[in-house]
Amino acid sequence: MSTHRIVSIEKGKPRGSRHEVIVGVTTGLTPDEMQHWTLKTVLQAMNQAERFYTEAPNGRRARVQRYDCLPCRSEHIRTHISDGAIHEMRNLPAR
Repeated sequence: MSTHRIVSIEKGKPRGSRHEVIVGVTTGLTPDEMQHWTLKTVLQAMNQAERFYTEAPNGRRARVQRYDCLPCRSEHIRTHISDGAIHEMRNLPAR
C-alpha cells in the first residue's frame, strides 16, 4: 500500500453536469516525483489500497475519500468528510 500527497487539482464538468468536480490530481513534491492522475486512475488505485491525502501549511494531513455524486451519478473524490477542517482539497492550486 502506497500513500500519495496531492499537490494540485484539475477541475472540470462531467458530461451533462452543471457543476465542477475534481477530474485529475498531481502528486509528488519534486519534479522527479510528480505524477498526474486522472480521476479514473485515482479511483482504480484506491481500489488497490492506495491512499491519497493533502497537507495543510501546518503539516497536518487530510485524507481523500471517494463519494457518489448524485447530480451527475458518478463517483468522485474529495477531502474526507472528517478532515475538512484540517485542509480542503478544493483549495489546492489548479493544474
